[in-house]
Amino acid sequence: MSASPAPEAQSQWKEYKNSEGRIYWSHAVTKQSVWEKPEELRVSAMRAMTKTPWKQFTSRGKAYYVNSLTKETVWNLPPELEALQRKVEAEELARKEREHLRATGQASPTPSASSRASSPDGDEPSTALTRFQSPGSRAPPVEVETVTIPHGGFQKVEEAEAAFIHLLKREGIDEKWTWDQTMRKVVLDPLYKALDTLAQKKAAYEKWLDTLAKEKQQQRDARIAELRPHLTRLFTHSGVIKSYSTMKTADKVFASDKYWRRAKPDERRFILEEYTSKLRAREVQTRKDVKARNIATLTKLIKDLDITVTTRWRDAHGIITRSDAFRANADLKSVETLDILNVYDDYSKQLEKEFNEESKRLKTEYRRRARKARDAFKELLKELKDKGELTRKTKWKETLPKIKEDERFTNLVGLPGSTPLDLWMDAVDDLQIAAEEVTAKIEERLSAPVKLETTEEEFAKLYEESQLGNEFTPEERKDALDVIHTRLAKAAADEKRRAERKRRHRIDDLRDALRKVQRHIEPDTTYEAALPHIQELQEFKDITEEEDRKAAFEKFTRRMREKERDGRDYRMDVDDDRDRRRERDYRDRERDRDRTDRDWRAARDERRERERDRDRDYRRRDDHRDRDRERERRRERDREADDRDAKRRRVSDAGSATRNDDREEGEI
Repeated sequence: MSASPAPEAQSQWKEYKNSEGRIYWSHAVTKQSVWEKPEELRVSAMRAMTKTPWKQFTSRGKAYYVNSLTKETVWNLPPELEALQRKVEAEELARKEREHLRATGQASPTPSASSRASSPDGDEPSTALTRFQSPGSRAPPVEVETVTIPHGGFQKVEEAEAAFIHLLKREGIDEKWTWDQTMRKVVLDPLYKALDTLAQKKAAYEKWLDTLAKEKQQQRDARIAELRPHLTRLFTHSGVIKSYSTMKTADKVFASDKYWRRAKPDERRFILEEYTSKLRAREVQTRKDVKARNIATLTKLIKDLDITVTTRWRDAHGIITRSDAFRANADLKSVETLDILNVYDDYSKQLEKEFNEESKRLKTEYRRRARKARDAFKELLKELKDKGELTRKTKWKETLPKIKEDERFTNLVGLPGSTPLDLWMDAVDDLQIAAEEVTAKIEERLSAPVKLETTEEEFAKLYEESQLGNEFTPEERKDALDVIHTRLAKAAADEKRRAERKRRHRIDDLRDALRKVQRHIEPDTTYEAALPHIQELQEFKDITEEEDRKAAFEKFTRRMREKERDGRDYRMDVDDDRDRRRERDYRDRERDRDRTDRDWRAARDERRERERDRDRDYRRRDDHRDRDRERERRRERDREADDRDAKRRRVSDAGSATRNDDREEGEI
């Protein structure tokens, strides 16, 4: 009888789970609770476990289970082993009862169906374990060796990496574990040495975390894909969710909905934000469509209004908003002032472009008309030249009465460019140049030079002696003789003028030199009396004509008498010298004004060239000014565009109704 209590006591162990899902055993009689399975139960369970693919291991005193077929690792007892354990316990209890009855001489009862059930309580496996189960776990029992490092290490890096990942699975390493924590956890395990280097271990660790993250993301995506149509339909039919709705609103409205409760908080937030984002995008697109439609209407409307290139924005805004078409269109009442400004800006640019093109066309046409008028006037001058009414000696006052009534002259007056007088002077110059060229050719081939005294008969005889024949016309010969005479006369006049100037300068120099011997000369001294005192002066010797010497002396004594008569002092003498120099300079200027025709033409040509240069400078400055104005307009438009963009960004977040109520008319 002493042995009977033992089986009775051993059958009182029951398996339980705490709130965290961890299994423990409690004795029904002694009320003792243990985390480890009692030895009497463990032996039978371990014996039965060898018939399943599950193997039990212990790491640092804690048991875990590995499926040899699927390579899955779990910390809690798999459902198959739980059912097997209950079956083993039931069979063990029935066996001990039969032994007890047989020892007492009682008949052994037939085991009931409930005692042969594999899972009396019918509990379903937990979610965490279901994830690791596979149909292979119910395959026929196969004996699988525990994963160990073979002698000499793994032959392939892939096998070593798989063994290290198996270690991470077995130890329950997930994304919450850091690398340092993982190393401290597995460093003492034999499989830690499956990989040689720390870099390989780190790579396997990251690969395992990536696998877990992908599995978790796939599960999340699958749940979201399942919940999305239900929650989207819920949001749509409720009529409460708007583009600005938040989780707080959704939690209040859908707290009782089964699909809302089934979804996790992050899944709810994701689907809600996805739905509201679509609503916001739809609203933005709607606003864009309305804005585009209003801008198109305004663009068409503004072309029918009295807006020109000179109309300012303030006036244009009033014209647009007060127009009948604008007031009759209900959609335009909500249009923003900034949109009206943009339409006006584009239209004003178009008007400005058309205005510039028209101005350019008119300017080109004006220049073309001026060019045609100049060409026609040149034809008129050619006709006069052919008739002999325009020669190189013709005066403008002689030509003007002949052409002033001709429309070719009147059409050119007032147009830009060369004037009729300029073209006439060019024609006369061309005739003069042509005559000089012919003269140069004739002079080169004459047998003797032409003098100023040469007459026409003598020139004709010299021309015949040179055997020039009929190479030059009589008019060209006459012009050549005239040109030669004019040139020789000018040269003679120049020489005479230079000699006269030198003579006057020498007389003045002698007058100035007489001051050196002024103490020997009195106002009434005669030339003969003063001659011994002045004949050694160099200025006296430079003058060869006695009359010039007497003239200088007479001027000097006359001046002395005037000074004595007027009682002037020495200071007035200085003024007298200045007056004398002024008088001499004045005479020189007067003589310099008597230029020949060639000097006049040279000055005229120089003046024309300056005028042409000035015209070119004016045109160049006009072009630069036009380009500067265009650049300034572009910069002004860019600044206005930047200001509009900045203003647009400042007002874009406010509602249209609020902007229209708060903004004054015409304000941007």
